[in-house]
Amino acid sequence: MTKHVLRLSGVLAWMLVVSPTLLGSGTAAAQSSGAVEATPSLTRAKAVALTARPPGWQSPETSSPADDEQLDWRQTVQLAVARYPSIAGARSAIDQQASLVDAARSGYLPRVQAEVTSGQQGEFGTGQVATVGLSQMLYDFGKTRSAVAREQAAGEREAAELLLAIDAVIEQTGQALIEIHRYEVLLDTFATQIEALGRVEEITRLRAEAGAATRSDPLQARARVEAVEAKRSAARAQIGQWRSRLQTYVGAEAAARSVSAGPGALLDHTQRDVDIDGLPALQVARAQRAEAEALLRNARAQRYPTISLEANANHRLGTAGERYEGVYGRRSYNNALISVRSDLYRGGAVGAQARASASALEVADEQLRTERLLALDALRTQQARIDGLEERIEVLDRRVTSIVETRELYWDQYLSLGTRNVLDLLNAEQEIGQSTEDLHNARHDLWLAQLEHLLASGAARAVFGLETAAERTWPGPSGAQL
Repeated sequence: MTKHVLRLSGVLAWMLVVSPTLLGSGTAAAQSSGAVEATPSLTRAKAVALTARPPGWQSPETSSPADDEQLDWRQTVQLAVARYPSIAGARSAIDQQASLVDAARSGYLPRVQAEVTSGQQGEFGTGQVATVGLSQMLYDFGKTRSAVAREQAAGEREAAELLLAIDAVIEQTGQALIEIHRYEVLLDTFATQIEALGRVEEITRLRAEAGAATRSDPLQARARVEAVEAKRSAARAQIGQWRSRLQTYVGAEAAARSVSAGPGALLDHTQRDVDIDGLPALQVARAQRAEAEALLRNARAQRYPTISLEANANHRLGTAGERYEGVYGRRSYNNALISVRSDLYRGGAVGAQARASASALEVADEQLRTERLLALDALRTQQARIDGLEERIEVLDRRVTSIVETRELYWDQYLSLGTRNVLDLLNAEQEIGQSTEDLHNARHDLWLAQLEHLLASGAARAVFGLETAAERTWPGPSGAQL
């Protein structure tokens, strides 16, 4: 027994002298002198400081010396909105609807027509008549007015859908930035965990070689290291996938740059009081209802006649013109009249169109109610998610601090007292890695929830400086060039 204790003490002394770094912060507790009691506390403080925030995280007040090489998240989202083709397409759709409104309004203006007819001209025989006519609509029982209203409503719908397209690009780009940041932080976490497990593996190997431990101990440690390496490989694959997504929106050059700056306080703009009716989805629903209502008015107006003032100048040609001239002494004649036109029968199309338009209006009403419920649900859900994640982060912060202190105690007990085995050390290191991973995931989930809340409240465009992005005069990304 005495021989075994001396042998163990010799191995520990050799490790302390030859490779003190292998023992980490826990070796300080193996010293019997009270003069070094402050060392574990200092180590714990540093460990807690390092794990309290994800690697690469920085507050808005701090900056990194590599800021010039890092993506500014606000400008990155602006660049995505400026580049993505669906935004330009939505703007063109607005221009298209503006032209259609002008076309509908032309129904209020006079129409000038020219035509030439050929055939039998009554008692004057065969010939042609060249006609130039002017027609001015006087009253059409709302046909033109409802057509204009329908096109205006369609223009409002296209404008709201442009806002939805901008929000979609904000969501996709912001999500890509957050996920890249998440997995880059996890890569740092896995590297730290592999280093810590590597220390356990090295110590168990030395102890096994000295006969103070079984040969299975370093094998257990190696298995834990390989498990973390597998997670690291998966994180690298995720980074590649999300960078590919980001490249779709901002291009290869910008997507390859670092996102470690983080969002800072950019996402900390949650709003409690939200104008639901001002949200783009509600604007689209209201515009669709206005379209359906205008179509219904137009369908009902088709039952009534259109009253117009018409004036024509006619000139007869050919044989009929000669005979007409022989009778009246001229080939030209004019007329002016009030015209009342109406379709007497169209196979029931007018009534069917009116019924269809009434049903479309009911659909639009229900869609408006649905969009309002969905908007309220999204706001409540994301706010509850934010509150829950903030509480979870506080708990995880305390958990990380506690398990770091536990690890130090386990090292002390393993090296100096022998009351802990290598499985306890491995479990402690794995628990530290898992709790830190959970903390990082919770923080990034919080960022995602804040982004979704900004989108649900309609505040995302203002936060990312895109209030005027729907206008063709929008200058594009502001600030320094990406």
